[in-house]
Amino acid sequence: MSDEPKSPLSFSWVRRWSATLNLIIAAAAVLALVAMFNYLAIRHYTRFHLNRSAEAALSSRTRDVLASLTNTVKVIVYFDENDPLFPRVKGLLKEYQYASPRIQVEYVDYMRDVAKALKVKDEYKLTSDNRDVVIFESNGGKVMASATELSDYDYADLVAGKSKEVTRTHFKGELVFTSKIYSVAAGKKTLAYYMVDNGQHARDGDSNEGYGAFLALLRDDNNFDIRLLHLISTNEVPADCSLLIIAGPTTALAPVELERIERYLQQGGRALIAFNTATAFAATRTGLEKLLMKWNVEVGQNVVVDRENSPGNSLELLTTTELGAHPMMNPLRGGRVLLYRPRTIRAVKAGNARGEESKVDELLLTGPGTRVAISPREIDLTQSGPKPLMAVVEKSVTGLQRGSTRIVVLGDSVLWGNNFIKNDANREFAAATANWLVNQSVLLSGIPPRALKTYKITLTQQQLRSVQWALLAGMPGGVLFIGLLVWWRRRS
Repeated sequence: MSDEPKSPLSFSWVRRWSATLNLIIAAAAVLALVAMFNYLAIRHYTRFHLNRSAEAALSSRTRDVLASLTNTVKVIVYFDENDPLFPRVKGLLKEYQYASPRIQVEYVDYMRDVAKALKVKDEYKLTSDNRDVVIFESNGGKVMASATELSDYDYADLVAGKSKEVTRTHFKGELVFTSKIYSVAAGKKTLAYYMVDNGQHARDGDSNEGYGAFLALLRDDNNFDIRLLHLISTNEVPADCSLLIIAGPTTALAPVELERIERYLQQGGRALIAFNTATAFAATRTGLEKLLMKWNVEVGQNVVVDRENSPGNSLELLTTTELGAHPMMNPLRGGRVLLYRPRTIRAVKAGNARGEESKVDELLLTGPGTRVAISPREIDLTQSGPKPLMAVVEKSVTGLQRGSTRIVVLGDSVLWGNNFIKNDANREFAAATANWLVNQSVLLSGIPPRALKTYKITLTQQQLRSVQWALLAGMPGGVLFIGLLVWWRRRS
């Protein structure tokens, strides 16, 4: 038996070491591939949204603004994290961070981190009323967005006495955040002159028809520097004027003032001219009416009445039924503008060389049942049908830096007063108008408010008990049953 030949080993030490070496090399190769894949994925990635509504996706205009950033924008979210709006704010700012490495976000919960909150409050001079705000800082400039700016509200049930709560209907975070980032990152402000001395709306204060809120909007949200202009005592409209604002004069302008405004417009100036309802039937006109006729815009000496579109059955109030086709109206799609006793602003056929070179668009149209009052007690029944309440003029001017004259003429100056600017889409309309006039087109793209969806589940008492049994007994019981089944199979 001892002389029988030994069979060779089926798995020699050489083959064992060879297999081990192959395994090590394969594992190292896999690890190297995973490392390289992760390295590339971190630096070159694409994010996309699977939800059908794409609620969280940023608009193309926001991405353009973020792509244009050259400096870091620091964002401080001074918010109570238990606030229902906080998750939306945080989720939206994450999208901004993913879209641009120049957006740096810091969260400060003033209810939990008192020491950090006091530091932010002192650094940014926050008052006791400045709660739930988002602060944007860049280039030494700072702007804030409050929680009230981030939503649209429905007061209908509260006013009707059906509820004691105000319903939040839309989230406007992207529109507000993009505007704030653009204004704080731009650094250099756009210079606007607010004309005074002719009974215009008060430039400050909290009176109902004052323009304090309007000018604050331009200054804080749209990167404007507002200065006063006493045109009667100056030689010309200043050369650095990017926008001339004439807000509802109630007395006649001096001939020299009208001449200076005309020269400014001929040289590619930009002007916002709004007419006051107090002068609708006045015997003495402001003089702007005749000046605007040269630009093919007719200002009606009347008051427009649209009973079908008068909120609260007040014939002095009017909401537009159609905005009109113009880039200025993009941010307002789906909204409406509330006006007070407006007058018609109509485009007329070109009758001179200047008119042939300029383009006039009629905007803010009323409903088909519109009537026109030509005196306090007389309605002209022949002037029925939709009426334009606004005209936009644009005329190319070769050889000038601005490139074109732009004029916006409004039949109602009250709509941007302190009492009206917060209604409907008046605030967005004010910002869009000013942005178009100075060619801040980056803020004119449609960034619509996002509807807030609420879901309500109603269960009967029997259904509620069934759900409770399913959650408390069914799910743990199912896990226990599977565990017992596995134990029994192994025992057998």
